[in-house]
Amino acid sequence: MKLRLLLTETCNRSCDGCCNKDWDLSALPVCEDFTPYDMIILTGGEPMLFPLQVKETIRQIRQQTPAPIVLYTARPTQELAAMLLTGALNGVTLTLHKQRDIKPFQNLREALGMGSPTLRLNVFAGISLHGVETSGWKVRAGMKWIKDCPLPDDEVFMRLAESC
Repeated sequence: MKLRLLLTETCNRSCDGCCNKDWDLSALPVCEDFTPYDMIILTGGEPMLFPLQVKETIRQIRQQTPAPIVLYTARPTQELAAMLLTGALNGVTLTLHKQRDIKPFQNLREALGMGSPTLRLNVFAGISLHGVETSGWKVRAGMKWIKDCPLPDDEVFMRLAESC
């Protein structure tokens, strides 16, 4: 079973089809025990607006379990690269919402080199990757918003007791 863990509702984007608009996030159960899960997915809002909280959450999880930790984000930063390169995170799913997101992705890719973490790239419809190097990344292009954002059968969605 996978845990999708909401770290924050705060986001620097206002996407029309954002899945978080379909959920009452304050009603999510609070997760305090990470041990039942085979994988933990950190999500938001935008978790990388609060890299210190991401690092602290990873520390808390590691005190309980060695389960792989993957971060969902649309904000590729040097802090994210460091978390991947040091092994704090086992992977990232990076979403490109707009064409302007390509350059920050390229900067992250360059910082990571051909590292071993699980690297996934979700690319929304209308964004061109023509001429963009994506080797080492599993790319899912042509993404669209899904109404009511169903949770996969093998996942539970919870939140931290304290979130930004």
